[in-house]
Amino acid sequence: MNLKLKKTKIAGSVAVVLTASLALALLYGPLIPWSPVKPGYRSASFARADVYFNQAETLPADYRLIDQMINEAEEFHHLKFHRRMKVIACKDWGSCKRCVPWMKINGVGGITLATGDVIYITPKLREKNFSVAEFLRHELSHAVLHQNSTIRNALKMTEQAWFLEGLAVSFGRQTSYLSRKEFTERAVQTDLVPVLDPLSRAQSAAPPDARFVYPAERFFIEYLKDKFGPGRFQQFLVKYLSDPDQCQNLFQEVFQMRLADAIRDYEQAIKDGRWPMGD
Repeated sequence: MNLKLKKTKIAGSVAVVLTASLALALLYGPLIPWSPVKPGYRSASFARADVYFNQAETLPADYRLIDQMINEAEEFHHLKFHRRMKVIACKDWGSCKRCVPWMKINGVGGITLATGDVIYITPKLREKNFSVAEFLRHELSHAVLHQNSTIRNALKMTEQAWFLEGLAVSFGRQTSYLSRKEFTERAVQTDLVPVLDPLSRAQSAAPPDARFVYPAERFFIEYLKDKFGPGRFQQFLVKYLSDPDQCQNLFQEVFQMRLADAIRDYEQAIKDGRWPMGD
C-alpha cells in the first residue's frame, strides 16, 4: 500500500469516527438540546420555551407554567431573557449523565448550562417527590443571570455559591431543605462565615451540608435586600454579572462593608431573633 493511499484510508477512518461521535452527541449526548431529533422524547412548545419529556408519559402540570415562571424571573431579577429556553426533563439518570458527562450529577435536581438557554431536570424530583415548579424556578434564576453575562462569567459565578444559589433558592421559594424553624435552630449554633464566604469555605475540610447551606444562602440574600434596599442589591447584581472575579471588591464597593462582616451581621441577626422572617 503506497503512502498516499494509507493516509487516505486513515483520514477516512477518522472522518467516520468523528461523524459517528457527532451523531451520538446529537442524539444521546451533550448536543441533544440542539438536535432536531431527540429519541425517546416528545415536546411541548410554549410562548417562550420548549419542554422535552419522556414520550411514554404525559407532561407534568408544572411545566405548563413555564411562560409564567419566565415572566416572574424577569420581574424578580430585573433582567430579561434574550433567548428561548429549552427544558429537558430527563427520563432516566443514564440519559442525564450522557447529556452532561463532565459533571457529577448524582443527587442534583436541576442543571442549567452556562449558555443560559438549556435546563435539565433530573429524575431526583420524581424519586423524592419534590416540586418540579420549585426546581424549575431555581434553574430559571441561573438561566436569566447566564443570559445576561458571558459563558466565561457564568462558569466563574459557581465560585460564589452564596449569591448564585441563594438567589435561585429565594426565587424558587424552595421548601425541599430545612424548614425555617429547623434552619434557625442550627444557625444560632453555627459559624456562618465558613458556610457562606467562598474564601473561608475553601479552607474548610468538611463538605457542606446542602440542606443547611441552601436556606442559609437564601436568607442571606433576603437579609441583604432588606438591610440595604432592593436598589442597592440590584446595583451589586449588575456589577457582579459583568465581573464575577471581583465579587469581594464589588461587594465592599456597593455595600460599604466586607462580605465576611456582612455575614457576621447576618449571623447576629439570626441569634437575636431578627432573621429569618417570613416562610
